[in-house]
Amino acid sequence: MPELNLNYNLDLSDDEAAALADTFGCALPDLGQNLQPYALAALREYVEMFAGQAMTGVSELRERRLVAILLALPAADFPTDHRIARLFNLTSLQGRALLRSTLSRHRNRLKGTMDAAARRFTAACQQGAVGGDYEARCPNTVVIEMLNAQLAMANAQRAPIRRKAATFDTYVVSNGAFIELQVLYP
Repeated sequence: MPELNLNYNLDLSDDEAAALADTFGCALPDLGQNLQPYALAALREYVEMFAGQAMTGVSELRERRLVAILLALPAADFPTDHRIARLFNLTSLQGRALLRSTLSRHRNRLKGTMDAAARRFTAACQQGAVGGDYEARCPNTVVIEMLNAQLAMANAQRAPIRRKAATFDTYVVSNGAFIELQVLYP
């Protein structure tokens, strides 16, 4: 399989650079570093188009773009619902729906990406007291939904992961569910 090595420069207006820096939440000097993973995703889209892999509509185009982004980003940079919404100029609910439908339709291609997100969540879990529940922050509710679906299919009945009261992105994992997640995502 041929491997192409492409180098390029991109000239931006001051307004474009400022808008991109705002979207990525970075300083202007860090813009190239933050934009780099998305360049691969954009090139992949063109290759698929030129190779005749046609898309049928806007929703499929967005899903393909999100798949390319998820595959291009480092595993540690799995985007939040809010980040996806900002990248695609959608509301937070639309961004979450886009991620949910993309993960459902492209689950085989994104299995490694989602497994890495699950392992990061499990690794972040901290036990409150000996033998007690675990807690971890996760800014992406779709990852929690995926983990809860896995727990629902477990051989032994497990309590679902639930949001901690009075928090936005902290979740509580029962001891049994945590053990099950460690088995599923070592």
